[in-house]
Amino acid sequence: MAINVPDEDIEIQFGPLSSHADETLDPTLLWIPDDINPFQHSTPNDGTASSTSTMEQPSQSDKEICCVQIRRINVVSDVINIFMEPTVMSVQLKMELTNEKAFDSDGVSREVYSAFWEHFLEQCEGEDERVPRLRPDFTEKHWQAVGRVWLKGYLDHNIIPIQLSPAFILACFQGVNSVDTELLMMSFSKFLSAPERVAVDRALQGNMDEDAEEDLLDLFSRIGSHSLPSKENLQASLSTIAHKVLLQEPKFVIDSFHSCFYNAVPSLGTKESIIELYKSKKATNKKVAQMIQPSSETLNSQEQTALSYLLRYVRSIDQRKLETFLRFCTGSTVLCKDKIEIMFNKLSGLNRRVVAHTCGAVLELPCTYKSYPEFRTELDNMLSGDCFTMDIL
Repeated sequence: MAINVPDEDIEIQFGPLSSHADETLDPTLLWIPDDINPFQHSTPNDGTASSTSTMEQPSQSDKEICCVQIRRINVVSDVINIFMEPTVMSVQLKMELTNEKAFDSDGVSREVYSAFWEHFLEQCEGEDERVPRLRPDFTEKHWQAVGRVWLKGYLDHNIIPIQLSPAFILACFQGVNSVDTELLMMSFSKFLSAPERVAVDRALQGNMDEDAEEDLLDLFSRIGSHSLPSKENLQASLSTIAHKVLLQEPKFVIDSFHSCFYNAVPSLGTKESIIELYKSKKATNKKVAQMIQPSSETLNSQEQTALSYLLRYVRSIDQRKLETFLRFCTGSTVLCKDKIEIMFNKLSGLNRRVVAHTCGAVLELPCTYKSYPEFRTELDNMLSGDCFTMDIL
């Protein structure tokens, strides 16, 4: 993708942040914040919730384009309002972030889905893995809308929120009885906090000290039991607790998701397929480093040095920063693109910046760094700031 073409996709840059677009949205589309109509200036085909559950999905090119606007500050409520209509599954969504100068050719959509799940998951129960909690302001239609967000994000952009418990997701596809004890306990372990996880492991091994016993008692008290089970009953009690917090308490949400998920993705009907999906989506230092490919086979010494700095950086950062870097490059914290293409520029001084074109997963990398610490500092500063806002066209 050429760099200075006006109809290019999103640019996100260090320093002044920037965005371009691949396609121009409908210029007649109006944003009415007090009366959100997700299908302004579009006439999607009529359908019901069952229309999203067919085994055959029309290709993106066959779908009618629907242009919508999202306020980043209200991304959860705006997206849910759009997905309240089952017919959203039959259109090709083109998203625009209000007051951000970026137009959508997949990159903006990926950023919207990522922002939605980031904020939605903050309201869910659990730690490394989470499950939705019932909310007094959410009806069945709201939960069905969230299910459609999951499904359309996956079908259209290959994005899923891997922090949502795989046991919960399998139950949404195939019912609660499809979740066996192995998957249940695997998810429960990641649902727990680190001290609780250690306490459970020590208790199962019969090697529990006073601190671990206190953490385990806190866990059982939080779930509703005010005494510890005997050693003989511990495994069964933990399995019961896991079933309660991961499947029983969010059962209403599971049923709401299931009405959208049923037969929508036949390939995701088993425990093995769900586990494989999660494994394929999780970013690792090695996987992201392998995605990084220069646009040219021939690099000069400066370009080669800059590329080596980038690879060294990607291989060394922690998981949170790795996912932030991936989202900066692709619009998603999970693996949804095959490669990140690297192009080079010679910007220096205050003008030096890294520029990301998220739609095509293209990264413009300055080749004027004098040392790796200098490169690392600038990239750290970029990723720790507001690096996802798109405000220069």
